[in-house]
Amino acid sequence: KKVLGLPDLPAKRKAEVLSFRAKAHRLMAESKKAPKEGSIGDAALEDPLSGLAAEWAIEDAEEALKLDASCFLAAWEGAIAAKSIAWWSKGRHLAKQAMQAVPAGPKHRAQRETASTLFILLAEEEEGEKNRKVKEMQAAKEKRPEIVVDPKELEWARDIATQLNEVLKLEDFRRPHHQLWKLVGPGLHKKDAEEVFSEIRNLVWEKWNSIAWLHGYRTSWDVKARQKMCSRLVNVANTGKADDVKKLIKEMEDRICLDWPEIAEAADKIEHDETWAWTRHADGTWGAWGRTTLR
Repeated sequence: KKVLGLPDLPAKRKAEVLSFRAKAHRLMAESKKAPKEGSIGDAALEDPLSGLAAEWAIEDAEEALKLDASCFLAAWEGAIAAKSIAWWSKGRHLAKQAMQAVPAGPKHRAQRETASTLFILLAEEEEGEKNRKVKEMQAAKEKRPEIVVDPKELEWARDIATQLNEVLKLEDFRRPHHQLWKLVGPGLHKKDAEEVFSEIRNLVWEKWNSIAWLHGYRTSWDVKARQKMCSRLVNVANTGKADDVKKLIKEMEDRICLDWPEIAEAADKIEHDETWAWTRHADGTWGAWGRTTLR
């Protein structure tokens, strides 16, 4: 630090000092990375200082190259340090700078080939790491336990979904449903829109109640029973074993023009939530900066 603080020190000399410091940090990273002999358990884990020292080495190398782009040692040490902590892009960039820093001619051919080899090695290791991660993801996907669905449950879901969808095709549902939706448009107040949606919901359950009762759900007055029936149906659809049921649910959503969770009961949707922005309001109370509102 004292040497770098000298005002009359040439930029090339500063770059050389920084490259030596980068080498010292890189060696420190390597020494901290290797576990001690005989160490077991947590003692064998990599020292956190290893990654930090490697980052210091890269910072010193980059600072040296800003002062002198032809400083081969700085680019080389930075690339090696980047390789040790798997900073592939940074390592390739520094290795390329090391190749460019070597003077032309047969005298420095070995240095050029060494830097070129390091560049290729970084690219190969990056590709190997990507392939390894892909294989790990595939292995984890294959190990995922298969969902077992009761055949009777599948049969029930197909049966009731078909019945519910068929009654929505009848004219005595389609005509009043269309008339209600004609009331929905730009400028409609929230309260009026909720009343229209409530009427649509009542119309749907007037057609579905008789079917639900046949399957043991008292949906005429019990909202919880409606939610249980809808949840049970969508749970079967989400197993991946009943694509036909999922297709029927989507078709029913399109016919009713409501999301599936809102068919059983209206859901309050949060427009925004800034509970993290704790502040003092104008009335003296404390709370979120933007009051959370429901719609």
